[in-house]
Amino acid sequence: MSIRQSLEVSEATSETSETSNTILEKLEDLSDPQEIKKESSEISGITIIDIESTTITSSYDDPKNWSPKKKLLILIIISFASMISPMANTIYYPALISIRQYFETTEFIVNISVSVYVFFTGTAPLFIGAFSDVYGNRRHLYLIAILLFVVPSIVCALVKNIWILIVMRAIQACGSSATQCLGAGVISDIYVPTERGRAYGILYLGFYIGDLGGPIIGGFITENIGFKWIFWLLASIGCALLLIIFFFLPETFRHNTISSIQPSRISLKQTLKKINPLTPIKLLRLPNVALKTIYMSSIWAFMYVQNVIIPTFYDIYQLSSLAIGLTYLAPGIGYLIGSVVGGRYSDYVLAKYESKHSGYSYPEVRLNSIWLGSILIPISYCAFGWTLQFKINLIYPIISMFLGGFGTLFVFNSTITYLVDSYPEFSASAIALSDFIPCTLATVYIIITVPIRKVIGIGWLFTILISINLISISCIILVCLKGKEWREKQNTERTQM
Repeated sequence: MSIRQSLEVSEATSETSETSNTILEKLEDLSDPQEIKKESSEISGITIIDIESTTITSSYDDPKNWSPKKKLLILIIISFASMISPMANTIYYPALISIRQYFETTEFIVNISVSVYVFFTGTAPLFIGAFSDVYGNRRHLYLIAILLFVVPSIVCALVKNIWILIVMRAIQACGSSATQCLGAGVISDIYVPTERGRAYGILYLGFYIGDLGGPIIGGFITENIGFKWIFWLLASIGCALLLIIFFFLPETFRHNTISSIQPSRISLKQTLKKINPLTPIKLLRLPNVALKTIYMSSIWAFMYVQNVIIPTFYDIYQLSSLAIGLTYLAPGIGYLIGSVVGGRYSDYVLAKYESKHSGYSYPEVRLNSIWLGSILIPISYCAFGWTLQFKINLIYPIISMFLGGFGTLFVFNSTITYLVDSYPEFSASAIALSDFIPCTLATVYIIITVPIRKVIGIGWLFTILISINLISISCIILVCLKGKEWREKQNTERTQM
């Protein structure tokens, strides 16, 4: 990273701690003090000012300077670790019928075990990610997270009470979901921005393998040796990960040492601000973020309701546990293809606009790429619900799930990128919020699915969800029309403060 700007510092006031923190953020990507000195000597007009005797010391062993082989090994390890969260979620679905029969409980209670896993998958990263960014120690947090995954997995395999199973699934979710935010942190530690796109691609390869492979493995195990071996398998994978991380994953977080004559002011104000897990929720005060979140939550509702409806194929189509697991491939492959195609089409729409306007564009232009997916989603899930309602040939709900999954990720990529483009200074918080809100609402979706389905049927259940989705499209249309104006007003207000 090269410095092409001047840092101007006002007199020492009550804002000194915030100013020193800003300078630290601008310098934290430099590899060491020698590099800072070298670049400062080469570029005229650059002055780095010592604020109240504050010093900045960077580690000489900068992870960004590690060898490509070492960084690739780390990337493979964290990609493997990222697999356990989606796998532990989807491997469970084909076993829902067997779990209900084993514990002699209701479908409603079994679905609670699904909903708590989803809820804590969205909640735990808010705390763990914030702590990791402030205090580092990613390697130690990885080890703690994997232990939080392994121990509950073993208990789940031994338990004979459904409520203990539910509690253990919640703890299991806290451990497994932490690997997602920690993996993103590790990539930012060891790769420069121009290398991170490829690195994220490899990281999410593990995620997709876990998501697609989980239902197949879960269906096979449930049908042949019993659902409890699902948890023994997860515990075994966790133990293997624990050993791999302990012996082969180094600490990647590069610490910067700050000493100031007012250390308490810096550490208290800045640290509390950074580790506050509720900070991302404050972004809902911005209309762009709030309206986008409402729309995307209506889309995620289809996904989570669909996931708990698929096991009913056991009754509707007399499918085995293995066959039920295989049906999850339809939406899974749709997600994968929709993510790739949607991302590329989004970039194409933006580039096309820039070519017609002399290189000028603004974030809302990207949202013009979502309309194909927005139309495909309600049509696909309407077909899914009513083909199940009338027990039409299985191939039709499978095609509907594939198209619905494709449309969902087609839209998702563009809306997430829009948030990052619109608020780059809050990008991490925006992404955390995009996970937290849908996962929280999914808890409600999953719990109410069974009673509503029994009263009005699957067809009308999806008709209600489609109606909500069609109404919420007005939210994203408003962002397209007014988003630029809102952002400019927000920027003006921040400038005047």
